[in-house]
Amino acid sequence: MKLLNQNVITIFVLIFCCSIQAQVISDTEKSVLLDFYKELNGNQWTAKWNLKQPISTWHGLTIKDGHVIAIDLSRNNLSGKIPKSIGELEYLTSLNLSLNKVCGKLPQELFYIPNIKLVNLEMNNLKGNLPKNYSMCENLEELTLFNNSFDGPIPSSIKDASNLRVINISGNYFEGGIPKEIEILKKIEVLGLFGNKLSGIITIDFEQFPNLTELSLAYNNFEGEVPNGIEKLKELKYLQLQGNRFSSYENLEKLNIENLQTLDSDNVNFKDDSSEYIID
Repeated sequence: MKLLNQNVITIFVLIFCCSIQAQVISDTEKSVLLDFYKELNGNQWTAKWNLKQPISTWHGLTIKDGHVIAIDLSRNNLSGKIPKSIGELEYLTSLNLSLNKVCGKLPQELFYIPNIKLVNLEMNNLKGNLPKNYSMCENLEELTLFNNSFDGPIPSSIKDASNLRVINISGNYFEGGIPKEIEILKKIEVLGLFGNKLSGIITIDFEQFPNLTELSLAYNNFEGEVPNGIEKLKELKYLQLQGNRFSSYENLEKLNIENLQTLDSDNVNFKDDSSEYIID
């Protein structure tokens, strides 16, 4: 019996030690977190990190197998710039800093993280152009930058993030057209471009996005015909076209409105009993 008890105790100690060890992260990752806390004014956060306590107790962190895999500090009164050292969190899969006062430019280093899947920075004060290189973040699925002050063109290189399902860059100051290269992004489900300074004729064939459920082109300066392929999207539920200078809506003749939950347009009224349209 004594031998059995000793074995049980030994197993318990081993499990306990392994559990503790799993929460001990490398000096590199700890250094990045401390840099993150400093640059984003951690002393002013709503839920502060107690730097004297184990990292596993710090608010908003998810740690697995001794690595930081997620940071969720939304609505936490963050201010300041995202440090370039963020790129050293090579196991990071999710970064959510939404609804804060984060400012400055978005560091390219964030998109050098090979495991990153979600980047949500909506409703902050970020500005400048988007980074140019997405070739190293092929696992990226969601990029949400709604309601910031980004400007410049939408980089055609975003096509390299081939697993993107959500792109929401509404509420910024992006200029130019929609790069045709994004037709490569076959998995796109949400494309939000609402409220920018985008312009010109849209050459995208939206039939290339069979999974698209939400498309918002509203309140830009697009012109010419409403783009091809929208009428063939079987999964589409939200469509916003208003606030542009489209000259023709003929491409929407065969649009099936039965599955639509939202349809906003300046010049088109759809009959209740068919998919036909009437131009005012």
